[in-house]
This record gives sequence, structure tokens and C-alpha cells, in this order.
Amino acid sequence: MAWRALRSGEHLSDKLGIAARLAIYTVFPVGTLARRLGHPLPDPTLLLGEVTVRGPAGVFVCPPGPGAFFLGVDEAYEPRLSALLRTTQGTVVDVGANIGFITVRAARAASHVIAIEPHPTRFRYLERNVALNGLRNVTCINCAVGRAEGEMVLYDVDPTLGPRPLDVSATPGRGRCYRVPLRTLDSLVQDADLVKIDVEGYEEEVLRGATELLGSRPLLVVEALAGPAALAGLLGDYALEELDTHTYLAVESRGQPEAS
Repeated sequence: MAWRALRSGEHLSDKLGIAARLAIYTVFPVGTLARRLGHPLPDPTLLLGEVTVRGPAGVFVCPPGPGAFFLGVDEAYEPRLSALLRTTQGTVVDVGANIGFITVRAARAASHVIAIEPHPTRFRYLERNVALNGLRNVTCINCAVGRAEGEMVLYDVDPTLGPRPLDVSATPGRGRCYRVPLRTLDSLVQDADLVKIDVEGYEEEVLRGATELLGSRPLLVVEALAGPAALAGLLGDYALEELDTHTYLAVESRGQPEAS
């Protein structure tokens, strides 16, 4: 995948930026040790600029700093979800759209994509990538999604050297925090054919604010880092199957016919 990542760089400067990030990732064990000793090291990727990548899914500008965003253009990125999106028409809702890798894929087949991203920087890149790919069937919304209307604090990724078990999330950490508007999915969307939710452990809050939308029985694709048991009690008569790693497809369970 590393070779494909380098090839995806649009220009030489982009390839060099990707190579620099890949090199820094090899010293993550040093960063992990420094964290354990209580002396975390700054992440050198914070000094790197944005990179532009191109692949079958489209062209994407990736933000500077930490995060292997460039991997999102790879053909191996969420392969079963990508295949599902190629056959999904109607309305797709992308909750936790990040910088648009799933949104852009979905917009190739769907009549309308509603892309929701709370992080202010990533939202700007989401809008930029939607425009860069010439898509006119995407509505971008800059807010967090939960069980109630209001405001929430969002924490940026850990800026120190080493792996990051969580991306941007509602979990306090070393990263910068932002106050962002909070909406329910029911207040934003009345009907959908597929809803994808990737919110770093905040799935329960999103689902509890989407009871009316779930009543129309859309397909659901939900990331669950803790496994499917964390979702089962929230989805009623939906049945779960693993789609990609930590990502589950939920479809309405028709049940078994009664014996005559």
C-alpha cells in the first residue's frame, strides 16, 4: 500500500510529502515510549503541508499535519462499503464525512449526498474536495450530530508523536478543542436510502437522535470500534453483519416466517 500511496501523489511535491509522513510513521514506537514515560514528543508531521492525491475515487486535497488522509484515495479503502456505494441511488447521508472520501464515492451513484462534518478545518477540505471533483449533488453541513440540539466540545487529534487510537472525537485529549453546533439527525434529514455513521465512539448519541429517520428503514453503515454488541441494543429489528474492519452493515431484519 505504501507504494500505491506514493503513486497517488498528484505532483512530485505531493509524493515527497507522502514519503515524509510514511518515514515519520516508522518512528511511532519512539513516540509511544515517550508518552509512557510522561515526556511526549511533538509530531514532526505538524510541519508538513497539505498534499493532493488522485485515484479511481477522485482527486482530494489532504490537510497538513498528522493523519494519513492520503490513504483514503486507495482502492483498498473501505472496499465493501465502496462497492455498496456504487450501487446505492437515492439519498445517502454521510455522518462524519471527514474530508470527503466516502462522500465523493457516494455522489457518483446517488442522486443526493448529505455530508455532515463537525471539525472546522476538515469541513473546509470537505467542501473543497466536493468542488474539486465537480459534484453538484452534495450538501455539506458543518455540525456535530447527537441525541439533542445544542453545542458540544470536539477534541482534535493528539499532536504528539505516536499512533492515535482515536481520531477527532468527543473524548478529551491533548489536542485542541472546538465548540461546535450540535444537531439531531432527525432535524437535518427526513428520508434517506443509506446512512453511514463514523463518529469515533459517539454512535449511540447519533442513533438516539435519529429515531424518526430510522423509522423509514434506511440501510445503515456504522463504525463500531467496540464491536457489534455495542450497537445491537440500539438498532431494534435491524440485523448486523461486518462490512469492513470495525464497520457494520445494518439492514432491516424480516424475521423468520411462522410455521404453518
